[in-house]
Amino acid sequence: MIWVVMILTGLANFAARISVFSGVIGSVLPTWAEKYLGFVPTAVLSAIISAALFTGPEGVQISIDNPRILAALIASAVAFTTRSVIATLVCGLGVLWWLT
Repeated sequence: MIWVVMILTGLANFAARISVFSGVIGSVLPTWAEKYLGFVPTAVLSAIISAALFTGPEGVQISIDNPRILAALIASAVAFTTRSVIATLVCGLGVLWWLT
């Protein structure tokens, strides 16, 4: 079943990409497509970040002893207060380096 999902997802991705470059579809997407495609970057980034935070060589690690979770919480607080990407990255990586 997983192979069917992977193949169909790949074909849908290919069709979406080739339609833009081949000129089959005009330059304007339908409003429903624009609405739903706006959520794709957030969903993908959330999946990548959560996988990096909660899994490690030992498996799933959901505890306060996990330094990545603590660094992410501190970096989130910095992001919400400063709204600066550079400050968030420097603080999060600094805390992670200090804890490990």
